Amino acid sequence: MGILIIAIIGFVVWIAALIYHIRRTDCTDTEKLLWAIILCTLNVLGVVLYFFFGPASEDDNRVLSEQELKDKFNRGG
Repeated sequence: MGILIIAIIGFVVWIAALIYHIRRTDCTDTEKLLWAIILCTLNVLGVVLYFFFGPASEDDNRVLSEQELKDKFNRGG
């Protein structure tokens, strides 16, 4: 029963990563296709690789002001 729950969670995370990547607007079609192939062929390992080595979003590279950091911290995100 425990393995089934882990498998379901892994499947949901895999589907979420695939959908998240396909819906991104800051990636080229080639990047989307490449990462979709990696995610589909390597499954859980592909998800781990994507979250560590995947393309950074534009928001990740932006420097936040002190007020934006405070707001983000207070919102919990």
